[in-house]
Amino acid sequence: MTAQTTDPAAAARPRLRWLPRYDAPRLLAAQMSLIDQSFGIAMVGCSLAAIILAAGLMLSGDRPGALPWACAMVVACAIAYFGRLRLPGRLTEAGAARYAHGMTATLALIGALWGLVAWLYLDVRMPAVVICILSLIAGMSAAALAVFSACLPVAIAFFLPAIVPVWVVFLATGDVEYLPMFLGTPLYLCVLLVFARNYARVARQSIALRFENVELISQLREQTARAEAAQHAAEDASRAKSVFLASASHDLRQPLHAMGLFLVSLGRTGLDERQRQLLAHIEASSGAAREMLNSLLDFSKLEAGVVTPRARPFRLQPLLRKLENEFAPQAEARGLVYRTRDTTVTLHGDPTLVELVLRNLIANAIRYTQRGGVLVACRQRGARAAIEVWDTGIGIPAAQHRDIFREFHQLGNPERDQRKGLGLGLAIVDGLAHTMQTRVTLVSRPGRGSVFRFHMPQAWDAPEDTPRPLAAHSLDGLRVLVIDDDEAIRGAMSELLSAWRCECRTAESEEEALAALAAFTPGLVLADYRLRGHRTGQQALDAIRQQLGRHVPAIIITGDTAADRLRTAHATGTALLHKPVVPQELQAAIDTLLREAATQGKGAPDRQAAVAK
Repeated sequence: MTAQTTDPAAAARPRLRWLPRYDAPRLLAAQMSLIDQSFGIAMVGCSLAAIILAAGLMLSGDRPGALPWACAMVVACAIAYFGRLRLPGRLTEAGAARYAHGMTATLALIGALWGLVAWLYLDVRMPAVVICILSLIAGMSAAALAVFSACLPVAIAFFLPAIVPVWVVFLATGDVEYLPMFLGTPLYLCVLLVFARNYARVARQSIALRFENVELISQLREQTARAEAAQHAAEDASRAKSVFLASASHDLRQPLHAMGLFLVSLGRTGLDERQRQLLAHIEASSGAAREMLNSLLDFSKLEAGVVTPRARPFRLQPLLRKLENEFAPQAEARGLVYRTRDTTVTLHGDPTLVELVLRNLIANAIRYTQRGGVLVACRQRGARAAIEVWDTGIGIPAAQHRDIFREFHQLGNPERDQRKGLGLGLAIVDGLAHTMQTRVTLVSRPGRGSVFRFHMPQAWDAPEDTPRPLAAHSLDGLRVLVIDDDEAIRGAMSELLSAWRCECRTAESEEEALAALAAFTPGLVLADYRLRGHRTGQQALDAIRQQLGRHVPAIIITGDTAADRLRTAHATGTALLHKPVVPQELQAAIDTLLREAATQGKGAPDRQAAVAK
């Protein structure tokens, strides 16, 4: 014979598969937490029921064992209640299994005590006692169904020892009259088990759903945290971009500002025809660079929030005619037709901002049109007017209609050709439209062209007549103090002012400017915004005015485009020009200050007289 070894535990497992098993630790911990919430009330109720039953049994007859039984029940319930509190981590995944086993054993003991009272005192000859015992056992079983069914093994541990002895008592009578009780008791037990199983399934599903919700909430929080981190990163990147652009713009404006001033001085010297052509090319390149920097400045102004519309009634036709005179030669040079549809409409808005919007739209249309032409028109739509710029250019795909209004976004320029600009024109248009409480819409078909349209309210009041420009104020003999820490700019500004027959003194710092006042009393101060020693031109101007004891007309010249710097500079109210300064703009700003001084008698008012792009 071949020896055969068997593992008793392994042999027993198949026979025990029908028994209910504890769930996984995570689920079991949640089940025991549900039971633990009502466990104290259940033990108090069980103890009171035992005391009441014992009192009834003792009063109805000579049953001295009822009192010890009740005491044993109270002790078992107390041990169950207080003993569970000594289990460390009983509601954690690590301690849930031990808590479940201990509670199963405890409830099996309590159930056995209820079964014992049925075995000892269920006398079928005394119906009142039978009814009392059966009612309490049935009531305790129903309570156990509600409290302990979250974990099926725990509930079964109470049901079986509490109800099986009742069934055995009725079976032992052998009386046919108790056949209904004999059959009904196991039926009641089966019903309890079925309901307990269903309740356990519902509890399991509810707990699983709660876990899913917790996981979803956790995932949502993680996604929200990632989104917030991404948003913060984007905001930091945007701030870094703005700081970089402002710094780069300032550093580029310095030499361009000096170069522009030197070019004007150079143009006043005797040059031959070849030299004049070279000078024209240099001026054209300088103008292109200035145009790019001005686009950055316009964008920075919008970000800084210093662009404030000054709405008034104005006729649109003179503005359209002005733009036609400027852009028609550019269009003709590219072989395009530029047309303007005449209009008599009067708008209510800021003509300067409307002009800037149209200027960007027209320049963009000419830049991206190879053949055909550009049309600028206005259509009346009730109380509003639609201003339109049509072109027969390359068109814009529908997927790009929103993106083209983002900064630095360009179509058809993968090589980043600087002749096509920086991609800020439409971003500036969108920002200006928002400032004027309107929006720019686009209709376009690739290969067929585009039309940009924005609406403005019509004005029913007649616009104020534009005053005729007065003759330029003579600058002969004007005493000008120039404060700038850049030697090249001081030299170029001195050359330009001398060419205008001004008497000029230069200083590289606030201290040097104050020292010069002893021998030179200026009639005008031109100060750079950034000076040495972390001082500003406005601070130097305030010190000069305090030392002289009077108001001195002044212009602040800045190359800064950072949002906070723009807000600070505009808040002073002093006349402000942006580098690179075109000499005509500088002369116009000086002329405006002198005209105001002549009008008011003494000095010039301390307000913003001009803002050059």
